[in-house]
This record gives sequence, structure tokens and C-alpha cells, in this order.
Amino acid sequence: MKRKKIYGIFMLVAIAVFLFAGGRILQIYLNYQESQKVYEQMEGFTQKIEDQDLSPEAVPGETPEEVAEQGVLQVDFNKLEEINPDVIAWIEIPGLEISYPVVQEDLSDRNTIIYGHNMKDGSMFGTLDQYQSQALYRNYPCFYMYVPGYIYEYQIFSCYAAPTDYPAYTYDFPTSEDYEVFLETLQRSAEYNTGTTVTKEDQVVTLSTCVNTRKDYRYLVHGKLKQKIKMEE
Repeated sequence: MKRKKIYGIFMLVAIAVFLFAGGRILQIYLNYQESQKVYEQMEGFTQKIEDQDLSPEAVPGETPEEVAEQGVLQVDFNKLEEINPDVIAWIEIPGLEISYPVVQEDLSDRNTIIYGHNMKDGSMFGTLDQYQSQALYRNYPCFYMYVPGYIYEYQIFSCYAAPTDYPAYTYDFPTSEDYEVFLETLQRSAEYNTGTTVTKEDQVVTLSTCVNTRKDYRYLVHGKLKQKIKMEE
């Protein structure tokens, strides 16, 4: 009788655990579904323009060919701000078909950190770690940040996985020497040599996402501001 009672309690616990796990799976699935709806809605606020007039801010009239050839996004920031007033930019990573709004990052820091979830369906930054492939880097060495009236082109210079407490997450640098040490650390950590160097005069954007196989690690892609391009009206 006692054994039956213990077995019954064990079964109840097992069922409770199963129901909790099932509930978590359902919640994750619903979150994916809801996120997908939001992304699809926001994608309606962008369109690819093939004949957009572009010019580097410092050299009016000169067309940046590598950007113009692939086409540029026309982003309706007014409509985006109606949905979320914190939207300040739109990121596009052509090599990964990543194209999403960015909130609460003004790109003014020496190191601006942009976090994205590693979604199992490949959305958001779920494919960021594909930059482990040097072949992908060679074909798509840049990513882009769109802000009203401008495109910021970033040249990728380092990609790797690192612990969550890695110096890559530093954004405050009391001295130029501190920043130089920081940049040296990023370059030294690279999985492969991109051939791109950075100096204390450069601004950096760090892209960060989770590593599925290690909860205490993140996959990081660093890009330096290559040029600021004005979009002609």
C-alpha cells in the first residue's frame, strides 16, 4: 500500500513537470508566432530601392558603389515610431538576410552594443554565428545601420565566441589608451584574420547573441564605421 502511495505521488509530480514543460513550450511557440507577426508588420515599413542617390557625407556627389549596387532600404521611421517611439535605427546584415528595427541605441558611443536573441527559427540574430565562416565574411564583409537620412556602413573586423563577462561589452573608456587596449583585445580574439585594422579614431558597433551550446557564452561580431552615407531626397 505504501509503495502504491509513493508511486502515485511520483506520477503526480511527473505529470506536473510534464504539464509545466508543455506550457513552457507552448509559450515559447506563441512568443515566436507573435514576434513573427510584429516583424512582418515592420517589414512593411521598408522597401528596397535600386536607384537611390547616395553620397558620402564628406564628399558630396560621389556614389558609394558597393552600397548602391546591392540596393538600399527606404525606411519609414515615422510609421515605426508610431508603433514604438524608441526605434532609432534599422539594421541590415545582407549576408544573413537580417533586417530589423533597433531601439535605444544612438550609435554615438565608441562601442555601441546591439543585442539580438538567438531564435531557434533563425529570426533576429539566430544566424549571426554563421560568420564563423570566413567565406561568408569574404562575400559580405559589411553590415548597415539606417537612421533618418543616412546609412552607416560598418566593416566587420572580428568575429568570435566569448564569455558573457568578456571585455567586448565595455562601452566606457576613460582614456584613449584604454580604448586602444580594448580594440587590440577584439582583434586578437578574432577566429580568423579579416585584414581590417581599427584605431582609436574608429567607432565600433558590437553585435551580440547567445550561444546555444553554452549559456555563459555569446557570439560576437564587431564592425567599425567605414563611412556615413547621405541618402538624397
